[in-house]
Parts: sequence; C-alpha cells; structure tokens
Amino acid sequence: MLVEKRFESVHKKKSGSIELFQLNTTLLFWVGFVPPLFAAVFAILTAITLHQDKITNYAWICGRAFLPSLSRIINLTLEGLVWQLCIFFHIPFRLLELSVGWVRYGRLESKNNKRRFWYKMHRHLYLIFGVTELILLSGLSAIGEKEHGIWHVCFFYSFGVVALLFFISNTVCHSQSLYFLNPYGRISYHVKIGISICYFLSAPAIATFYALYWKACFTWAYELFALVEYLDVFMVIFYHGCCVYWDIQHKVVFTVRLNKPAEKNIDEEETGKELTTEL
Repeated sequence: MLVEKRFESVHKKKSGSIELFQLNTTLLFWVGFVPPLFAAVFAILTAITLHQDKITNYAWICGRAFLPSLSRIINLTLEGLVWQLCIFFHIPFRLLELSVGWVRYGRLESKNNKRRFWYKMHRHLYLIFGVTELILLSGLSAIGEKEHGIWHVCFFYSFGVVALLFFISNTVCHSQSLYFLNPYGRISYHVKIGISICYFLSAPAIATFYALYWKACFTWAYELFALVEYLDVFMVIFYHGCCVYWDIQHKVVFTVRLNKPAEKNIDEEETGKELTTEL
C-alpha cells in the first residue's frame, strides 16, 4: 500500500494536473435529447387541442384541412416560443455530442478496416452534415412560414435531406469502428439502419400526399402529409437519442482538472530517491 500511494503521488506530480470532479456523461447528453422531444410533443398536442381554429384558419385552395403541418404549428405564438426555447437550448449539447463523436471515430477506427479512405471521408461528412443540420434547424425554427414562406420551406426540406445524409455517414462510421462491438454496438447499429430506411422511405410518401392535395385536391391527403411529417420529426429525434443512449453511456468520461505548474527536476529526483529507499 505504501508503494502504491507513493507511486500515485509521483504520477500526479509528473502529470501536473489534479482531477476536481467528473460530469455525468449520460445525463449531459440526455439534456440534449429531451428538449426537442418535449417541444415536438407539446407543440403538436397544444395546437390540436387548444388552437385548432388558428392552425386551420388559412386560405386553403383545395379545402380546409384539420391536421396542420409542423411548420404551421410552430408559427403560433405559444407553440413557437416553446419550440424555439427548447431547440436553441439543446444545440450546444448537440455540438458537444458531434465533437465527441468526431474525436472518438478518429480514435476507434477498426484495425481491420480495409477502406480507410472511405471511412475518413464519412468521418468528415459526419461532422459537416451534423453542423449543417443544426444550422438548418435553427433557420427553420427562427423563420416563420407565414412571414417568409419560401425561406422556411427551403430550410425545412434542406434539413430533411441533410439529416438523412448525416444518418448515412454516422452509420457507416459506426460499422467500421470499435463502436460496432457488443454489448451495445450492434444494437445501436441495427436501430440506426432501421430508422434510416424508414426515414428514406417516408420521402416519396410525403411528396405523394403533398402532390395529391395541392394538385388533385384530395383533402384527406393533407392529413396524411402532416402525419408523415410528424413521424419524420420524431425519427430524427429518436435517431439522436439512439446515439446518446447506446453510443455514449458508460463509454465517455468528462473530467474537470486543475493544471499545476511543473515542479523542478530536483524535487522529482528527491522523490524518486525516497521511493527507492522505501522499496
């Protein structure tokens, strides 16, 4: 015991830092996942139950629809305020998640990986698409559909495309790194694959329902369009929740350390001599 304590003391002196405390990693990342989920559920339920007249009081060309799109929901005062507060609150934590993923994908590349260029390309795309997704999310949250309809639509659908590209890059990096190992790696991988496929298949569905309403004037098509849009939003949220739950917990540790100035070599030599004497 004396030797172990003495060795730890020498190691701390040489390292020049003391750990003050550790942050709960899982809790930290869940803080980034829960707010957008709460915002989406709150906005949709509040709009449908309390503000039905406001969200359907539009100049409908092909008849009035009673299930609004999310864009129209977050354009309301209360729903829009809660949505913006939650979305802008969670963005710093998402950036932290991206930075951790970027660093860990660099460190945990599989040694048996025969496509290193492919892996490195997707690792860079993971970061690029991840940051772009957050920029577009901020844009569609801040710019209302009524005031700037064209800009809002551009942000919204660009966000949808970039989110899918992020899913692909993240999943490719996951499959070629040590993230793929058990106990959680393969579960997370298959969940990501499932969400990505469903998200991709929803694109033609949402485009078809949109066209059926605005071109053929089937009123029921707009309700189906809105339902698929809600589903897409929740798939994006749960994809990132999957990354948090299976990829981060028990694998990443955040510590806050106090750096100390390096001590003189004479003190280290004396400590070393003292250690030798005790041995």
